[in-house]
Amino acid sequence: MDSNIRNERQRTVSNDRTGVSRRRLLQASSALGASALAGCTESEILGGALAGFDDQAFIVGYQPFYTESWSALVIRHADLAEKHLPDEYSVASWEVALQGAVIGNKMISEQNDIGYTGDMPTITAIANEETPIDMVGIAGFSAGQQCNLGFVANDSDIEDAQDLDGREVGVTTGTCTHRFLLEAVQEEGIEIEISDMGMETIATNIREGNLAAGAGFEPTVSRSVVQADAAEFLFTGADYGMYDAAGLLMLDSLVENHPEAAKGWMKAELEAKHIMANEPERTLDLIQEEGQLRDYERETLRATLYESPDASPDDVERMLFYTDYEAIEEAERLMKAEAPEFLYENQGVISHVPPEERYRTEPLQEAIDELENEADWEPLREAER
Repeated sequence: MDSNIRNERQRTVSNDRTGVSRRRLLQASSALGASALAGCTESEILGGALAGFDDQAFIVGYQPFYTESWSALVIRHADLAEKHLPDEYSVASWEVALQGAVIGNKMISEQNDIGYTGDMPTITAIANEETPIDMVGIAGFSAGQQCNLGFVANDSDIEDAQDLDGREVGVTTGTCTHRFLLEAVQEEGIEIEISDMGMETIATNIREGNLAAGAGFEPTVSRSVVQADAAEFLFTGADYGMYDAAGLLMLDSLVENHPEAAKGWMKAELEAKHIMANEPERTLDLIQEEGQLRDYERETLRATLYESPDASPDDVERMLFYTDYEAIEEAERLMKAEAPEFLYENQGVISHVPPEERYRTEPLQEAIDELENEADWEPLREAER
């Protein structure tokens, strides 16, 4: 076994002064379904109704407006699913969602078979007691550079987090950003007024001077900073040692009853990560094929993947192209301890932490083993960059 692969395998708050009750975190998630479909094409919307009609044709829920789940875009536009799935399997449709909670809810109702979601919707999905759902990998991971971002207008008088004391901050509740903001505020020992609004609304209000600051996720924040030149980064999760991630989910019935297909999808995921880590220009070409991102300039897309914010420490990379969360200490801690404990103990959003059997990496490990012999590239090598 390649030493890079072996090494990766082996490596293994409660102040309610924020202006809103922390118990509200994620409670509105289930109401997001209709609005989250606003950007979908008719075929994408109808695709959700087809889930389950053929257990060899999968419905994939994905988030084009969350950079940490962009491995799904690379799989889609590089035809990697067609390359790696067994011949009898296919993708019935790709279904867009604006938030991971929508994808999680659709998986619980078995309208999606595979899903790409942020860290908190991932935990909520695998903790549900209605439909067994497995976390089979991470789609993206970073040292707080994708979902844990604070930003302000270019001409703002706010210079650091302490200046947010007593100010209004926009955030989309129920997201990993919301968790980050609550924990950052507690660590700073300040009080803020939280306004719940979508990312585009936050960016618009900051640009028009109607909002002191925002906390958000990529690529929308970089669209304001890089493309519109209307905002600047204030702080990131790296300032607080807070990581963020996107989960890769599968229905447990898919993993159990269609193991060759599950393994094939993980091969596609690994190749997507290899492309993203080693072929940035090709990656950007593929991402620009996504119609949902047609308003995003190439340099904005490049910044969200490969260029660290000015507010970040110099040694922090923008994106870490990991897939095996059990091989990365910080990723395993986030997905198995920090996020579940936050949702269960601090928020009461889930009734229990996800059981160990909902964390399944068998398809990933089998994919790695086979790719070692099949591919002319080394799976997971990108984790050692």
